[in-house]
Amino acid sequence: MPKPKYTPEERKRIQKENLLKNKEKFDRTNYSRLEAIEQGKKTYEVKKACKKCGSFERYISSKGCVPCAIKIGLEKLNNEELMKPYRTKEKTKKRLDKWREENPEKFQQQWLRQPKEKVNCRAAKRRALIKNQTPNLSEDEIKLIFTIYENCIKINQETGIPHEVDHIIPISKGGMHHPNNLQILTMKENRKKGNKL
Repeated sequence: MPKPKYTPEERKRIQKENLLKNKEKFDRTNYSRLEAIEQGKKTYEVKKACKKCGSFERYISSKGCVPCAIKIGLEKLNNEELMKPYRTKEKTKKRLDKWREENPEKFQQQWLRQPKEKVNCRAAKRRALIKNQTPNLSEDEIKLIFTIYENCIKINQETGIPHEVDHIIPISKGGMHHPNNLQILTMKENRKKGNKL
């Protein structure tokens, strides 16, 4: 039978010494962490470097190394298979809609930054679609279309909420540019509807 390395008394003494050393070390690092918390910072400095990257900076919340955490986070974000459940069309649309509501000026600037040729091309394509999908209208029907657009402008001015004339059955889905297929919606509702039926 091998001889024990330490006697029970020696083992207790060594454990006490280690506890005291660890407590002093904890107090030193915890002190800088508590200072950082009081100052409202997200990170703090430690005396012992990270084994992987050699950084002394740690997060307050997780006590993890800052550069290592950033590196791991970027690897996860760039992993297509891992992020696939989180990057659905619905979630992306919800995130974009929220951003557009919170930043209307930035959204408008984004729209204005688009090349004019591209915007004009899109508008010309839409006009061509409308012309091709406009049945032979009587004079009364043409006047009715104009009154719908005039009513939309009046509603805009009276309420201060932007409204648009919408095609109930979208032109891209074969709907006609006819008074029976037009309705007035708020801009938000119309953009949300898009080319859905």
